[in-house]
Amino acid sequence: MSQQLDNNQQPFNPMKLLMSEEWLRKVVESEDKVKGNIGAGLDWGDAFGKLMLNPELLGRLTALRISLNREIRLLLSDWNLGSATDSAVKTARSLLLEKLKSPTLLVQEKISAVLHTDELFGEEFISNHDVLQELISTMLEQEDWKTISRTAGDFLSAEIMSKATSQKILL
Repeated sequence: MSQQLDNNQQPFNPMKLLMSEEWLRKVVESEDKVKGNIGAGLDWGDAFGKLMLNPELLGRLTALRISLNREIRLLLSDWNLGSATDSAVKTARSLLLEKLKSPTLLVQEKISAVLHTDELFGEEFISNHDVLQELISTMLEQEDWKTISRTAGDFLSAEIMSKATSQKILL
């Protein structure tokens, strides 16, 4: 679905909205008013409401999300996937975001433990690779890694076929 935009109008970005502290506060307030989940926020149940009441923890959650994105990029780049790296990283980041939006109880507990570890949050992002990789290994299950692998493989396959066709190797 494509919408025509005039020159001054920016396209709507729901992910930007999701990460907006002001928007998230309004969502929680709306859910509190109806005394239930209206599906507008992250699916953390009662724990998310408590998180929203603590702006420092909410800021740490944002730093954690950025750090996880950085760590998965570093991890996959080290695996020498070549031109399929970007595809694998994009898929992995999408899966991590899904896990952050609707974490299992185990993932929620691990995230909470990280968010409450003060020494991890002295910089713009978390630099402790061991903590981040442990969290990634908890968040991404075998099926998620298979999805990442398939996406990277499909990208590489399409790239090879395209080059073979363009260089007239494949007739």
